[in-house]
Parts: sequence; C-alpha cells; structure tokens
Amino acid sequence: MPSTVTVLYPTQADGKFDLDYYLSTHMPLVMKHFGPHGMTGYKVSKLLSSPGADQPPYTMQCILEFGNPSEVDAALKAEGGPVLGDVPNFTNLQPVLIVGDVVGTN
Repeated sequence: MPSTVTVLYPTQADGKFDLDYYLSTHMPLVMKHFGPHGMTGYKVSKLLSSPGADQPPYTMQCILEFGNPSEVDAALKAEGGPVLGDVPNFTNLQPVLIVGDVVGTN
C-alpha cells in the first residue's frame, strides 16, 4: 500500500522560510537520501488560506511519496538525521511530520 509523509510548517509571526533554498537545495537533498529507500516523488505547496480563518495554521506543506510503510520507516531511520539537520538552513519553523497510508486516489 502506498504511503506518504506529510511535512507541515506552522504559520508564525516571526517565521522565516527560504523557498528558493527549499526547492533548489533541500528537496534534492531529501530525494538523494530518501530515494534509495523507496521515495518516488514529492509535492510542495505554499498554503494560502483556510476556510473560516484569517490565515492557515500552516504556511508550507510537502508530501513525500513512498511505495509502502516499511520504506518510510527505513528512510527515516537511516537518513532522517541529515535531512532534518538541514532544516535550520531554510527555516526557523519546527516541521510537523505525519505518516499515512494512501487509501484512495484518482
């Protein structure tokens, strides 16, 4: 069953996020480290709104795509250190990671 890791960066008044670095350096780093463990791709979204709120609770979202849950576990255990260690290079926000199984798609 395909699995995903959703990475969310919270909205904060003093939050900084270098999108250029994230796209040109961090995401290739993620692919380099997680790809050999089964990561097949990713999607990055700049979050713009949230119904009924002035601003969304999160400013950025990235969805990492994997073939199955064991690949997610292997990637995070083997390569989570270098990937998460790069976070301070582009943001002062603490990312929230959520692992899930894909149960529907179109």
